[in-house]
Amino acid sequence: MEEDLGFLERFPKDRNGLYIVYECYSFDNLFRLLLRSDFDHEEALLFILGNCSLSALVFQERIHNEAYQGISAEEALSANLAVYREELIYDLLEDLLGPRPSMQ
Repeated sequence: MEEDLGFLERFPKDRNGLYIVYECYSFDNLFRLLLRSDFDHEEALLFILGNCSLSALVFQERIHNEAYQGISAEEALSANLAVYREELIYDLLEDLLGPRPSMQ
């Protein structure tokens, strides 16, 4: 199975050699990639717990609440993360460009 994990070269590591997984988006992407590499949900979770540096948010939102069990290999992006991403993009654009002019 180790030779199927070439995609891990793209993930950044911390000073201890652990893959950095500090936000839910990274967790979900890594989890999906592991599922696509023939890991089942429990194997993927154990890989992440043993090889990744996790934030408290990721641990609570994905692991403690067992949300990882609902992640599928075929899914592109979970609905709640899509909403967060859209809000983040909107906020960044507003910070860069200023508020939109009113359409009245």
